[in-house]
Parts: sequence; structure tokens; C-alpha cells
Amino acid sequence: MNRLNKLTSTSMLTLCLALLFFTPSQVLAQTTAVTQLDALVQQWLALEQQQHQLQQDWQLRKQSLQQGISLLQAEQKQLQQVLERNSKQHDAVDEKRAALLAQQQQLELQQQQGGRQISALLQQVRVMHPQLPPPLQHIWQQELASLPDNADASVQLQRSLFLLTKLAEFQQRLSLDEMTLETADGKPVRVKQLYLGASQAWFSSADGSYSGLGYPGSTGWSWQFDSSVDGSEVLQAIAILEKRAQAELISLPMQLSAEAAPSARKETTP
Repeated sequence: MNRLNKLTSTSMLTLCLALLFFTPSQVLAQTTAVTQLDALVQQWLALEQQQHQLQQDWQLRKQSLQQGISLLQAEQKQLQQVLERNSKQHDAVDEKRAALLAQQQQLELQQQQGGRQISALLQQVRVMHPQLPPPLQHIWQQELASLPDNADASVQLQRSLFLLTKLAEFQQRLSLDEMTLETADGKPVRVKQLYLGASQAWFSSADGSYSGLGYPGSTGWSWQFDSSVDGSEVLQAIAILEKRAQAELISLPMQLSAEAAPSARKETTP
């Protein structure tokens, strides 16, 4: 507005000076020019005001837009953080899944290896079966016969451990049994047997006239009539074990190996 007042004052001063020095026609022309100049000044001032108003409006709108941009940037940042967390969680889930899969594969491999080892153990049990003492061999025969061909590894392992436990128990004690043997001339003789673990045994007839010892071989147990074995000593040891006699020192010969024994007779009837 100060600028407008200055321009108006200048125009009036110019008009007064023009009236002093010019003729009426000249004065009229000058007046018209001044009027046109004032109109142009007014238009210019109006444009200035419009520009100023536009600048004010833009500043206000600019602030609003900047606030909106800031809010959008903050929201974008939050969304990016959420996406990063989700990505990390997804990666963690994938890693956990991969670890569980690897663990499962390892367990399956161990299960397969364990299954093969159990099958090998059961095969060893079957190989040992014919070499067992007849009383123990009978138990093993029943257990192995009742084992299904398609039994899973856990059943095979349980059965194998049961049989080996029976063998360990038999190996740690003295055991008694009876069976019928054939002499060299084919005479059947009923004898009582005394087992020392699963590797040595002695036998005697009821009257002590027939005696001998037994031992395991690659194809089964062998029984050898041997006069050096005192039948009365065998019967006395059996009586002590059955608690029918007082404990005393008994001397019986030992068979260290099957190769050291002469021709042997196998049992005929349990």
C-alpha cells in the first residue's frame, strides 16, 4: 500500500506540472495518459496481491503436504520394519523346518542302521542256538519259533535280549537235567546231567555204572561216556545241589576243548 500511495502521489504531481506548461489539448492528452498509467498500476498491484495470496496459500498447502509426506514416510518405515520382522520370522521358521528335517533324516538313518544291527544280532543268536546246552536250547527253540518272520526291529531286539539274558543266567549257575543216551553198543541209558554254566557238563546213570561228560561243539553238544568220570561223584554233586546231601568238596574232570575228546555220543531222547 505504501508503494501504491507513492505511485499515486507521483502521478498527481506530474499532472499538476503538466497543467502549468501545456495547452488545454496537451493537458487533456496528458490526463488520459496518467489515467491509463494509474489503471496499469492498479492492475499490477492486483497481480501483486494475487501472487502474494498464492504464495501464502502455497506455503500453507506446502506445510500440509509435508506433514502428509512425513506421515506416509513414517508409515512406510513401520511397514518396512514389519516386513523385515516377518521376513526374519519366515527365515527362522525355514531354518527350524530345515533343522527338523535334517534331524528326521538322521533319525531315519540311525533307525535303518539300528535295524541292520538288530538283524545281525538275531542272526548271531540263531547261529549260537545249536551250540547251547539242551535245556537252554529248548527254551531258545520255543522263543525263536514263535518269532514272526516279519517282526519289526523292536520285537527282534526284545526277543534277542531275552534269549541272551537266559544264556547269561544259565552261564552263571549250576543246572540239572535228565536225558537218555546210547552207549557204544546201542544200549539206551537214562542219565542225570550236571551243567557247569553253558560250556561243561557231567552225567551219570542212577546207579553210577555209566558216566561221562558233555561239551559244546560247532554242530551241537556231544556226550562222551568216560570211565575216568566217577559216577558216584557226579551223583553226590547232584544230591548236594538238590539239597539232599551236605556240601562237600567234589572232584570232577574238566573237558577243555572238543578236539581233545575221543569219539562222542549225542543224546537221543531228552
